This record gives sequence, structure tokens and C-alpha cells, in this order.
Amino acid sequence: MQSELSYLDTPSLLVDADRLERNLKEMADVAARAGVALRPHIKTHKSPAIALRQLELGARGITVAKIGEAEVMADAGIRDIRIAYPIVGEQKLKRLAKLMERADVSVSLDSVEAAQGLSGLGLSLGRRIPILLKINSGLNRVGVLPEEATAIAAAIDKLPGTRLVGILTHEGQSLKEASREGVRECALRVGGLMVDTAQRLRQSGFGIEEVSVGATPTARDIAFVPGVTELRCGTYVFNDLNEMLVGVATEDTCALTVLATVVSIPANDRAVLDSGSKTLSSDLLSPPSSRKGHGYIKGYPDITIARLTEEHGILSLQDARQRLRIGQQVEIIPNHICPVVNLARVMYLMRNGVCVGQMEIAAAAKNR
Repeated sequence: MQSELSYLDTPSLLVDADRLERNLKEMADVAARAGVALRPHIKTHKSPAIALRQLELGARGITVAKIGEAEVMADAGIRDIRIAYPIVGEQKLKRLAKLMERADVSVSLDSVEAAQGLSGLGLSLGRRIPILLKINSGLNRVGVLPEEATAIAAAIDKLPGTRLVGILTHEGQSLKEASREGVRECALRVGGLMVDTAQRLRQSGFGIEEVSVGATPTARDIAFVPGVTELRCGTYVFNDLNEMLVGVATEDTCALTVLATVVSIPANDRAVLDSGSKTLSSDLLSPPSSRKGHGYIKGYPDITIARLTEEHGILSLQDARQRLRIGQQVEIIPNHICPVVNLARVMYLMRNGVCVGQMEIAAAAKNR
């Protein structure tokens, strides 16, 4: 299957509006059936229009990774914003102070040092900033180990300008699972760990109100773990090849594709697209899989996007000159959708194969 959208220059990001809407409604329904809050992470779409639609469908608020993303969302009138990233340094604290004049902000962190900075800011503003202690549930990125949580919480609780309201994790290690059942087991394991950690903290006298979890692969299972209060998944809005390989998405639920053009067929086992690392990013696949490369070309499951340079996507295939032609357009489902969106500035909304509008990626490149 190929696109013939010659009125659109390439490379371009195409968003199937109907698939996007179905994805948004499906996750809103998961949260509603589980009785948990949905606070989607906007790092995937970086679009105020999509964030506002998520709120219309019942989301409590939004999650961001950076103050820059939060500023864009606040500009769109969104008030309830959670920054799921430690805020460290005077410049960021000054920006956070301005942001808090027009938004209700909570922050996650994993150190007393980061909490001290927020406490000083809270004192200067005459309020206590809500914070969530980040728990390392197996990703081994940021976060304290569950057995360390009580001691860190005790130190944070002494600070006068913050208020510990909950615990938070990102179970991104679920993308390393090889099957849908493996993802489910990861979800139940992490959900149980987080609920147990919250209970130990409560028994030690801490007012833990929120148990916040977040990853698209696990969302449909971890939401139903008793004691979990909030989902912060993000990739579900578009999905990608990673989600397909772990069994939580299909080609029909992937709402965003990259439209690319074949610009060269220099050999019968090689062709070149106008979409390189500056479009597709350099992210490789996360799940264990025999599949390799930098994305899935719809309609051509046997073709591998074998290599990327900045502006070139080099395809590996047999009979290239018989199967493809220079000037032909193809659609690619990226490995990892989040950095792909961040590299662009606009998405084209499609309905029944026709472009019906465009959407600015207003928070793209807001990486600080």
C-alpha cells in the first residue's frame, strides 16, 4: 500500500484523525472503567489541541517532561500540570515560579536536594508545592528504590515549602517484554510494588494520596490494580512499531505515519528515501524481535529501513527497481513516535486519505 499525496511535500507527518480519536476515547474508557484518573503525558503529541481534547474526554490534567512543554500548555489555558521530571537549578526554579502564577503545578523528584530547591521556592511564594516521590520500579533510570522510599520521604517531609502527596513511577521497562502476556505480568508486578510502597509510607505516617503509574504498554492492565490512582501514558495517542511488537497496538491503531518519497534506486538491492535521522530519529526497536531497522513501511513488510543518515533512509530489499520507482510515496510507522514528533513542527490531519487540516506541534523542541 502506498500514498499518492503529491500535494504534500515530504517528509511529512500524517495523522489519521479518526484513528487518533478512537485511541483517545479508548484510553479514556480504560481509566473510567478502572476508576482511576487519566493524566496523559503530552511528550508524545506536544500539541495543545490534542491535550485539550484529552481533557474534554475526562482527563484530570496533563503530564509534561519539561518546563518548556508546561509553558506551552499553560499558554493554551491548561491549568492542572504535572512535571514528571526533577526541577534542578535556579533558572528552572525561576521559570517554575512564573508558571505557577497561571497553572496548578506538581513535580516529581527522587532526591532531598531537588526537594530543597522546590521548598525554597514554595516558601518565597507562600505556598507548599505538591511533590511526588519517584520510585524506581525496574527501569533503572531515575527514582529511589522502594526500600529507600521511607527514609527519603522522611527527609522531604521536614521541608516547609513542599507537600508530599504521592508516589510516581514510569514502568518503561515493559517495552523490553517479548509478548503481550509479558507486558501484563510487568504491569501487575509494578502495580503491586507501587501499592505496597504507598501502604508502607502511610503506615509510617505520610499522607500518600496518589499512586501514579505511566506507560502505554501496561496501561490497560495496571489501571485495574487496586490502589493505583492515576495513569500517565502518552504513546497511545499515536502508537508506533514498539507498541505493535509488544502486542498493545496494531497497524490499524497507529494513527501517525511519516510520508516519505523514494528519491534514489542506485542498485537493485537498495533504495533511498528522503527521510533520515532528522525525521525518523535514530531510536532502534525496544522489544526483543527478529525485526530490525528504523521503521515499518506500510504495504512492504519485507523491506528494511536498514540505515539512516541525516537526510537519507537507506532501504534493503530485493528487486528494488522492479518493486519501487523514483518519486513514489510511502508511509512509515516509526519505531518510537515521541522523538519523531519532536523533530517536526506540523502534523497534517487526514480523513479517508484526504488532508483536512494541519496541527502545529507547539511544544516541539521545548527540551528545557
